[in-house]
Amino acid sequence: MRQPWTSLTRSGLAAAFGAAARLRHGRPLHTSGVVLDAHLRLHGTPEPWGVPFLDQRMDLRGIARLSRSVGVPPPFPDILGLALRWEQDDSTTADLLLATTGRTSLGRRLLRPATRWTGLYSSLFPYQAGERRVLLGALLHTPVRLPAMVDVLAQVAEHGPIGVALLAAAPSGPWRPFGQVRLSAPALTDADLPTRFNPLRHPIAGLPPASWLNDVRDAAYTSAQQVPDLPEKARHLSGVS
Repeated sequence: MRQPWTSLTRSGLAAAFGAAARLRHGRPLHTSGVVLDAHLRLHGTPEPWGVPFLDQRMDLRGIARLSRSVGVPPPFPDILGLALRWEQDDSTTADLLLATTGRTSLGRRLLRPATRWTGLYSSLFPYQAGERRVLLGALLHTPVRLPAMVDVLAQVAEHGPIGVALLAAAPSGPWRPFGQVRLSAPALTDADLPTRFNPLRHPIAGLPPASWLNDVRDAAYTSAQQVPDLPEKARHLSGVS
């Protein structure tokens, strides 16, 4: 049964995100991004979680979107996002949303503005793996530290794949790698491939979101995604970034 304060928070955030989406003519956050092809190769963790996605070898194809959240101009730091989407064995779609955070047990639950694409990304909210809870994360690594500029990221991807390590951890435990993602060209803009991600509506098989906050988050996503994106050309003409 949903608690009254949960319903109030859910309604409040839904209204706020919906208003922000209308004001910004589309996405209230992560308005600037680039979409790349994603090839996920999973090998599992040393200690099984009891979930195929974390335990088994898999070869999955999908897309990834990397983005700046608030939209402050570079070189100022911004919260960076990494969204992944792939097709599962049962032909359903799975979404995973990650954002730049700190590296400590507490820090991985806190958003952290960054000036470079390279670094740690976390799911912030836990998933339920059987009787345990697990956080998902990613570590983006390149030979050089990439400044958090969408055009720079697109240019690098055109010259070769970008590597991402997929990570899993108990809420207070160490990160353990369970796979790799190769991000590759073509680098598409949101105008080329308009994509909205929602991990609550497109869950990972065997990993349901585990927190009342996810119920609140679902309402915010759904409200914001009811507002269609303004075409990129019209957005520039209207001064919306």
